[in-house]
Amino acid sequence: MFFKLVRPLITIFLWLFYPFKVRGKENVIHDGNTVIICNHLGKLDVPMIGYIFKGKTYYLAKKEWFNKKWRIWLFDKMGGIPIDRDKPSLDTMRTVKKLLADGKRLCVFPEGTRNKKSTEIQPLHGGAGVFAFKAGSKILPLNIHKRSKIWRRNSIYVGKAFDFSEFEGQKLDSALNEKLTQKMYEELCKAKAEHEALIDAKRNKKK
Repeated sequence: MFFKLVRPLITIFLWLFYPFKVRGKENVIHDGNTVIICNHLGKLDVPMIGYIFKGKTYYLAKKEWFNKKWRIWLFDKMGGIPIDRDKPSLDTMRTVKKLLADGKRLCVFPEGTRNKKSTEIQPLHGGAGVFAFKAGSKILPLNIHKRSKIWRRNSIYVGKAFDFSEFEGQKLDSALNEKLTQKMYEELCKAKAEHEALIDAKRNKKK
């Protein structure tokens, strides 16, 4: 109930102060067992992503954010799941496994933290691919064009979904984890390139 009440207010806030365009809408997946991966530029990335999809999207967030009771309560209501980036707990892994098994949608920022220096895709942390591999999830790459600034138009691109079926039957070890992570990195870079191509095409059309 809380999520349904707050979501329209967040949407209005974004429309008024941080407008953005969603590109690649034809690639959006609203059904479950989907892992969303996205570059991470600022604090507004989460509500921007949430705007794109129907219903609640769950997010992995660094455990340091869950340091006060009101934050724990709020993040829980809005779909936040605390994670130790260096050593995910069994509780976190069980929670994620159950969410995906129940057909829920999980968003991960595999760069690990906000990129405050550029918009280039940073080296990814391993682990997110393991969740998707074990659950047989579809993986949806997103790209946020630039860091959100008040009254500056922005855009977010939804790339084409992929999966890890090519690795089916392989033993899940550190070597496979590296392959999964590399695949996600390549797909994020591809989404970024497609996003920039769309933006460039629009600029050239105006000339």
